[in-house]
Amino acid sequence: MKNSKNILDETPFQTAGPFLHIGCMPNKIKINNLYKNDLGEVPFKNKNEIEMITIEGSVFDGNGIALDDVMLETWQCDENGQFFEDNGFARFIPDKLTKQFKLFTVKPGQVENLDGKNQSPHICLSISSRGLNMTLNTRIYFEGDDLINDPILSMIKNSKGNIDSLVAKKIKKNIYVFDVFLQGNKETVFFDI
Repeated sequence: MKNSKNILDETPFQTAGPFLHIGCMPNKIKINNLYKNDLGEVPFKNKNEIEMITIEGSVFDGNGIALDDVMLETWQCDENGQFFEDNGFARFIPDKLTKQFKLFTVKPGQVENLDGKNQSPHICLSISSRGLNMTLNTRIYFEGDDLINDPILSMIKNSKGNIDSLVAKKIKKNIYVFDVFLQGNKETVFFDI
């Protein structure tokens, strides 16, 4: 007799496809009047410009070509290390002409790890794009912060991962550059979560 347990096969993951922006960010591609604002347009409400930072960059494929048909989503704590259900999420896409994205947000504070150690300030980043069979997940850390004692980065260092691929470079007072490389010798470290 067959095993009586019902075992379900894993369903296939569909790539993000050409309709990604239509369904998730209609206002950004000039499909107006569906929603007042796209979800995640502003990660933190009621913050003044002095508190804000800008993270700009591009997503590159394996041939080093910047992509414009990609969607990025972030989740982060506020400047005090606190998470809120109605703040901290952002969704954005690269500009069609420059192929650069810009994220306007607050620089996050430290968050306590499960073992009680503090994680360095970081932003969780997920990437969806054509040709990807699943969402890629990584983190954005910040140049100038104490990264040596971060428990997550320590695991990556021990596995010979490219920690530099996770660090946004500061180019002006409140402006950072963070590029994502999907493949190749500069490949960004992605997390299996």
